[in-house]
Amino acid sequence: KRRINANIHKIREIELEKINLAEEFDILQIVGEGWFGKILLVEHRVTDTEMVLKALPKPYVSIKDFFREFHYGLQLAHHKNIITTYDVAFETAGFYVFSQEYAPLGDLTANVSETGIGEMYSKKVAKQLAAALDYIHLHELVHRDVKLDNILVFKTDFTRIKLCDFGETRRAGSLVLRRNEWIPYSPPEVLATPTDETYKCETCHDVWQFAIVVFVCLTGCLPWQKAASDDPRYARFIYWHGSAGVLQPVRKPKLFKLLSSKAQRLLRKFLDPKAERRASNVHELSRYLDDRWLAKSADRSEEEREDEALCPSMYSYHSSLEEKNQLLSTLVEYGIETTVDRRNKKDRIRQWIQSSSIIEEDEEDLEGDLMSGAEDSAEPRTGHVDSSYRNRHHSSSHKRRHGRDKVSESSGTATASK
Repeated sequence: KRRINANIHKIREIELEKINLAEEFDILQIVGEGWFGKILLVEHRVTDTEMVLKALPKPYVSIKDFFREFHYGLQLAHHKNIITTYDVAFETAGFYVFSQEYAPLGDLTANVSETGIGEMYSKKVAKQLAAALDYIHLHELVHRDVKLDNILVFKTDFTRIKLCDFGETRRAGSLVLRRNEWIPYSPPEVLATPTDETYKCETCHDVWQFAIVVFVCLTGCLPWQKAASDDPRYARFIYWHGSAGVLQPVRKPKLFKLLSSKAQRLLRKFLDPKAERRASNVHELSRYLDDRWLAKSADRSEEEREDEALCPSMYSYHSSLEEKNQLLSTLVEYGIETTVDRRNKKDRIRQWIQSSSIIEEDEEDLEGDLMSGAEDSAEPRTGHVDSSYRNRHHSSSHKRRHGRDKVSESSGTATASK
């Protein structure tokens, strides 16, 4: 453990090769787009290998932040419930880019309905997500951005999900600047920190976010808009949470009534408003996996539905369930995620993209200005999409491509958004 921890905190910086994206890859689709950058589904022209590229815009992401996210993605990818990041990184005129595996079913946002995903599937998600967080915490890291958008789905029965997006990951105990937190998932001590001021990064922050994810999977709704006293639902939760052990029962928040007493007990521990009392890891989850989590059917009364204005809020500003489902239908329609003849598959892809080719704006002109007179290196560098990578990746991708389920991908999906 000491050896792994010593290596994982040494952020590797490499010389990035500058390439023209459109010359190396056929860009099949923009699967996600926002201030964080672009998530591109591409096919490598030499190997016919499908992969996902995460392109981070240079005006908004420093090279240091890019290398940190790329480094942690590589170091943590050995766990089966963490997205695979490939050792391929490069830059274009406007973006820093690295490659990750393709998540065929998109993220949890695209898979959770207004009533959740049910108890059985929620437990599967919780168990795998807990394993991923345990692995991250073992390496003295805090993910800091655990949410539905950053949990990718690989099988329709949720037996394989993976955590992604390490753009906010930091070493436990370090001071971090409050800036881009997704408010509905943020613990109260983080929200109490003024924007652009620092707070101490702790694993209990991930525990809080883990509990929010489990709650949404079970109910289809966020428990509150923000963990602050001026939020009525959170205020009711605090009152109920503080009443544990008192003789006079306190009325439960409406959505918590859907949960069994055991599930309520678990979430009380993981959603303790006091960070010092909150669990610092998710180990205790294993004690509750055999218990019932839902007290009754997820079908709610009309009165409860009218009072639940939070359900749409589970989607972050760069998520759209409608768009993700539309993409899913489109990919399935064109046979992209079925086991089909390779030639037929490529024909369908061409039909799909023939009128929507994506080329980075003015990149070719910028490339000429910036690279004129520069000499090519005689030796391949780390980060270069060279033949050794192509052969390695083609072999592994071929196995994945012909053994995976019939599904499709979405926003944050090859990575997750921030």
